[in-house]
Amino acid sequence: MTTPPPFKAAILMNAVPAESTPLLDDAFKTTFATCITQASPDAQVDSFDPIEAQVYPEAGEYDLIVLSGGTADAMAKDITWILKLQDFLRTTVERCPSQKIVGICWGHQTINIAFGGTVGDSDHAEIGVYPVTLTPNGQTFFTTSLPSETHYNIHQFHEREVKTRGKGFIALAENNQCFVNAANTILTLQGHPEMSVELSKMLLEDVPKYLDVEEVERKALEDRVEREHDGMAIWKRIVRWTGEV
Repeated sequence: MTTPPPFKAAILMNAVPAESTPLLDDAFKTTFATCITQASPDAQVDSFDPIEAQVYPEAGEYDLIVLSGGTADAMAKDITWILKLQDFLRTTVERCPSQKIVGICWGHQTINIAFGGTVGDSDHAEIGVYPVTLTPNGQTFFTTSLPSETHYNIHQFHEREVKTRGKGFIALAENNQCFVNAANTILTLQGHPEMSVELSKMLLEDVPKYLDVEEVERKALEDRVEREHDGMAIWKRIVRWTGEV
């Protein structure tokens, strides 16, 4: 009997490099790989740098392409690597229409922008584990995948949000938190299913610097990031979804 090839995932790491973040970069790569291999044992997970190296995975050679989170302004019109990434998305959909793509946080925002949506500042930064309410379409999409039929709990770490969805995208959750496109090939989530308590606490070290969160709020934030979440259940659903038409 022929052994099926291993599941292959490509991660586009979209966090802007900085001297203070090499440990975070490594932690994110490790966390993505851990989540995907738990969902699909023996999976091959490769990471790509769209910012400096501007190297992209070959569409069709991977079961899944994942756009990670990041801190750059996804709506910027003068940042070359962001515009190039948006072109990559549109070209991939055109040339390889069956390619499965997932966008997480910044990736969620960028995918929606690439297909005609808009992103803007949130009323406040959202950090820690929050419940996300599913729409009827979302309940169908995630049926039997989550502990709850009505919502999922997920790590959030963002200060911008999707204001208008991309053309042809269907809401799976309320408040523009999760979408799938009509072709069922692109899935986007504002939250971080890959995030762990340890990784979230590492990110908290930078919160006062770029999210303007006061030190007095840190204890409440630390309590929130330690709440139970459904990240692994979401990853298992994502892996199953890659095999769906």
